[in-house]
Amino acid sequence: MSELTLTLRQPAQIGDKARSDFVLGTQDHLPGTVVRGAFAASWIAARGVPERGTASREQFLNLFEGGVRFGPLFGDGEIMPLSVVTHKYRPREDCPEIEFDLALLDDVPVRCETCQSPLERSRHPRGETVRVRRRTSVAIATSGVARRGQLVTRDTLEAGQSFSGSLFAGSREALDVLASLGPVRVGGRRTTHGAADVLIKEGAPPATAERREDGLLIVRLRSPGIFTDDWGRPSRDPNPGELADILGCPVRVLERWARWQTVGGWHLASGLPKPVELAVAAGSTYLLQPGAPVSDESLAVLGRRGLGLRRHEGFGDLAPPPALAPGRAVREAEARRLRKLLDQAAPLRGLGVTRPAIWQPLLDRLASHANGDSAATGMLRKMSFQLDKPAAAALDSFLSLPSADAMYVAEELRKS
Repeated sequence: MSELTLTLRQPAQIGDKARSDFVLGTQDHLPGTVVRGAFAASWIAARGVPERGTASREQFLNLFEGGVRFGPLFGDGEIMPLSVVTHKYRPREDCPEIEFDLALLDDVPVRCETCQSPLERSRHPRGETVRVRRRTSVAIATSGVARRGQLVTRDTLEAGQSFSGSLFAGSREALDVLASLGPVRVGGRRTTHGAADVLIKEGAPPATAERREDGLLIVRLRSPGIFTDDWGRPSRDPNPGELADILGCPVRVLERWARWQTVGGWHLASGLPKPVELAVAAGSTYLLQPGAPVSDESLAVLGRRGLGLRRHEGFGDLAPPPALAPGRAVREAEARRLRKLLDQAAPLRGLGVTRPAIWQPLLDRLASHANGDSAATGMLRKMSFQLDKPAAAALDSFLSLPSADAMYVAEELRKS
């Protein structure tokens, strides 16, 4: 999987639902359909409309009609699954838990046992802060003259923001072609809005279904999903036959947390609107019961493929497990874990007194190692042979920490 990042050079308006109050809204992320359309428009601008029977048409179809899957792009947050419930009112500091994922837990209280606040579905779909600018101006008629007494308000994503997500391509050649099409223009008003720089790099494996300890699987949608039954009718659930083909065994939907919506769009190459279809909203979550153990490879295929129809347009992309807001229990557990890390590193503190000549260089190398400097890591390993047993053991333990924990310990040692 590759990671695609678009950085806005100009404000962008990503079409939202039609409104009757003269407000042109914008979405707070870049849907896969918008990303795909931006690259297709850039391809056509550079190469012209692909003619039937030509090599350029074959390349166009491979890039934009199934050979590449464009996932949605987000800022610094993720979709909040519809299975997550949180406090209706502001939680207290001593509340043990703030949010619960109904797909993970079979027994969730109706209200918080500490503050007695009811628990309800979160009204904040993402944890990110996307900068949106609102501008109000006079409405303009088709003749180009201002309409007397009519105002229009337009929301746009501010320039300078970056949005990242997944990009699935079958070949390196396809990635190179897409990278060469940048910068692209996303959203509406493309003559003055939406210019974005393109960065494509290797990414982490895609999100897939999460295993529960009892063998059940949790599937969360990062983008809307278009599902149909065996007769082609809209369905709230992924098609059982599709799931069985991917996972290698019969699969049953035990429970769902889903919401309907409609999706449409515009097909640039033909100049025609796309059909409006019924879909389940992003964040919809399904608890699945497989008829047999599912292999890791099958789950990996599910993550790369997605679910439902029009997947190459970004529909049916899967989301990772949510990052739930930490309550008192989680905060206390994290504080205990961090104290344990500092206790393990305690013998290193004594070097500031017993070996003052190496103390400052040691602190610098600890920070460099935490930032991924392999040279600093090698020097620290050599240094451990020159230390007494407790300090050497503490240094070896530090070198085995994840980068975030190593950075925390290095900063705390510097403060001592």
